[in-house]
Amino acid sequence: MGLYMENLEEDDSLEKELDCMMTVAEAASLLGVSKATIRRFTNSGQLKAYRIGSGKHRRFRKRDVLQILGE
Repeated sequence: MGLYMENLEEDDSLEKELDCMMTVAEAASLLGVSKATIRRFTNSGQLKAYRIGSGKHRRFRKRDVLQILGE
């Protein structure tokens, strides 16, 4: 039973890692594209962006950015 709980905890940390938020620059670096390309991806609906703060800065879930790599 203890092993199951350890695996569950590992899965939770993996979920948290994949759900961490990234900036435009971080997403661009991970994908090997320009920041303008990331903005085009969000404007076209290819990549979901979350707007935060008064400046409405874009943030991305890491799992969404990694999904672009798989396509």
